[in-house]
Amino acid sequence: MQIKKKLIATIAVLAPLVTLLPQLTSIATAQVRSNCSVSIVGNERGSRVNMRSGPGTEFDSPGYVLVGQTVRMLNDSNGNRIRRVDNQRMEWFFVEYIPSNTRGWVRGDFIGPSCL
Repeated sequence: MQIKKKLIATIAVLAPLVTLLPQLTSIATAQVRSNCSVSIVGNERGSRVNMRSGPGTEFDSPGYVLVGQTVRMLNDSNGNRIRRVDNQRMEWFFVEYIPSNTRGWVRGDFIGPSCL
């Protein structure tokens, strides 16, 4: 009985990681800088927009950018934008904040329209 409980607990922990594996693999082999820089947009200039460690609000936010700042869109090795759609059907883009070379995910509605 104890082994069965431990196995179920282990599966519960590993299952979310298995679903992320294709995303993590493609990101690890990608991250090619593009020549497309876009502004972070929002209602109030200077307000914070979270850069997340993954494409969704369930991921931690180790940093942020401000409305009005510029980020560079990142491409995969085939020249395509690195983008994902989360389970709420929100589009996320993998970007780089140019001055610090910080990389993270920003929700698409905070990305200015040029170069998309």
